[in-house]
Amino acid sequence: MRPSGISEKILSSAYSFLCDWEDGLLTLDDCLDRLRHENGPERPAVASLLFEYFRHKGFIDETIAKHARKGLVRREMRLLVSCALTQMYYQTGLAPESAVNIAVEFAKARSGNGGGSFVNAILRSILRDKSVKARCNTESFPAVLRNRWVQRFGEERAREIIQHYASNPALTFRLRKEMELPATLAAKPVEGLDFTGDFRFYETAENAALFDSGLLDQGAIYIQDPATCMWLSLLPEQISGRALDACAAPGGKTILLHDHSPKAVLTAIDRSSKRILPLNQNLRRAGVRCRTLDCDACETPFSPESFDCILADVPCSNTGVLRRRPDAPWRFTEKSLNELKGMQKRILDSLAVLVRPGGYLIYSTCSIEEEEDRTQIDAFLYRNGHFELVNDRLLFPSAAHDGAYCAVLKKR
Repeated sequence: MRPSGISEKILSSAYSFLCDWEDGLLTLDDCLDRLRHENGPERPAVASLLFEYFRHKGFIDETIAKHARKGLVRREMRLLVSCALTQMYYQTGLAPESAVNIAVEFAKARSGNGGGSFVNAILRSILRDKSVKARCNTESFPAVLRNRWVQRFGEERAREIIQHYASNPALTFRLRKEMELPATLAAKPVEGLDFTGDFRFYETAENAALFDSGLLDQGAIYIQDPATCMWLSLLPEQISGRALDACAAPGGKTILLHDHSPKAVLTAIDRSSKRILPLNQNLRRAGVRCRTLDCDACETPFSPESFDCILADVPCSNTGVLRRRPDAPWRFTEKSLNELKGMQKRILDSLAVLVRPGGYLIYSTCSIEEEEDRTQIDAFLYRNGHFELVNDRLLFPSAAHDGAYCAVLKKR
């Protein structure tokens, strides 16, 4: 059978994404956004390869270092071999020997015969090592986060969180209209949720059937994790005045706020001009009337005391959503955490000025790190004595939902 070229495209695309990821140019979410705008049949396989690579990154890096001479490998060769190893041990659509051959030809095309010889030698050495296959599903997680969690949460809780990280969660969505779901979706309710109120969440393994159903285009459903609406369970009342979603893209929480408080007059902003387009598309699809602006939450054009409610779902370390963003733990450093803390502080202080007396400031993260959560809020309250804490909650990741933190603050 003549080669279709799809396997080569999968390797090339995944390799390109990993190079950009290591350069800090994009996250896994950015990679997936790019893939959604491409039309090739290789898209699902590329996405699968990237997810599996990050879920097993520690083991893959260790295996390459063990089989390389003196443990030294040029970056481009290391990333190429990483892609091939992911195909060999964590994907079923390609025989290991074929994965080796494709990687060798790719290396030759990029680096000449020397590159091809190196890739061939290291991959075949790994294939001959029977212990690699026996150990390929061992835990693969960065020590810096594991140690932090053991110290803060204890060994058992840390082990549970890491266990969920290695899982492959089903697609979850929220049903926005009173209706019966088509039987073809094979969807079932997400059980055991105590923070979603009247909102109904479902999960399905039939992703293609869900997208083909037309329910998303009709605004009948919105694809999101149940943890995204935890903050609404802490809000003591509906909002009837002006409300601002200050870090809005792609729009899931704006739509939640509309569905929770339909009388609210909504404004949504985001600092990324590229994300305003999908934000507007999602709001339009959901039938949500909302003013949208491209601006930074720290430098808004609004007058003081303009809003009755402001939601700040701030940039964070993403340590609560590792099931769906498995690259996040490999991006985590103390330096990046400190930078995020500084950004969160600036956002909170800037938005506080925009809240009317008696209004609410809602702070939300998808992090379970104390520095980004309650410690951040305590420091804000110390600086801003005219605010009080109404309620807060830390939600740990589970088999049914991601992790999140939220604090509802009220301006006296």
